[in-house]
Amino acid sequence: MKKFIPLLEWIWLPKNSALIYLTLLEHWKLTISDLTNFTSLHRVQLYRLLPYLLESGFVFVSVKWKKKYYSPASPSKINEAYKEMEERNKWNINQLLDKYSNLDKKPNVIYNQWAKWIRNIFSDIVDSQNKWDIFYRITSETDVEKINQQYLPKDYREKRDKKELERYVIMSSHAASIKKPRLERELRIIPKNIDDFQDNILMTIYANKVAFVDFNTETSILIENKDIADFQKKLFKLLFKSLK
Repeated sequence: MKKFIPLLEWIWLPKNSALIYLTLLEHWKLTISDLTNFTSLHRVQLYRLLPYLLESGFVFVSVKWKKKYYSPASPSKINEAYKEMEERNKWNINQLLDKYSNLDKKPNVIYNQWAKWIRNIFSDIVDSQNKWDIFYRITSETDVEKINQQYLPKDYREKRDKKELERYVIMSSHAASIKKPRLERELRIIPKNIDDFQDNILMTIYANKVAFVDFNTETSILIENKDIADFQKKLFKLLFKSLK
């Protein structure tokens, strides 16, 4: 009968508890003394292990002539315990899957300084998007030509136009006066009576990312997270619509 111990251990029944159950299954009704003889377990061990077996339904107890007799439940109890364990494991696995999916939702934030990292962001805007995708930009640059020369990669416009990326832009009236009209660009202007809008800062929303660039200090912050990007798109669209 000992060969079945691993089977019972599989359903989280400890080795000695499994030994007690299998012994009862082989010899039917036994007293504590009988169990001690058949299992070689001490009485103290038996009194410690039997309550769990009784509570879990693997063992029953009856009294005859003031003596307690222990008998086993049907082996079908093993199958019931296995099904319970399977359901419990499914629940635990689902909990772990939830934790894993939450890990995927955590924002990935990259903070950098220097011009090359700003150029990397512009490259990422065109490289990480598919043909005909849309990106959104709010920009308050003070010197459009300087930014184009220092921070735009040489192949930025070529890649952007090849993919026919559509863009929605909000900018100052000063910057807008320098920009050439383009069919693939929808433009809205911040009125002068609201703000000069020359902070020299840019925000771009693209793919599942939001990028902030401070041209004053050559600092860039890139946040990669779908929920945050979607939220920023909503705010952008509200502002864009209000400026129509």
